[in-house]
Amino acid sequence: MSIGNVIALFALCIPVVLSVTGAAVRICSKLEKISAALENMMTRSECSLVRRECPALEALKPAGYHSIVRKSEAAWLSPAPAARRSSSNP
Repeated sequence: MSIGNVIALFALCIPVVLSVTGAAVRICSKLEKISAALENMMTRSECSLVRRECPALEALKPAGYHSIVRKSEAAWLSPAPAARRSSSNP
């Protein structure tokens, strides 16, 4: 193989290697950003807890809201609905 062929081969390979390397670096940086965003996300239960305890939203709740919520929670936890739920499960 002559020197000219080796130089031509390198001239073809170097841009391809640089292109693939650049694409890999961009993909890795995007994956790092996605990973960081996922680490900062809340679970659904954490989100609902924060939403329930938000002082800014307390002012927007209608009068008697807490008693309605307590009654519906008590009804949900009472034995009759619990029996219906358990009997409907396979």
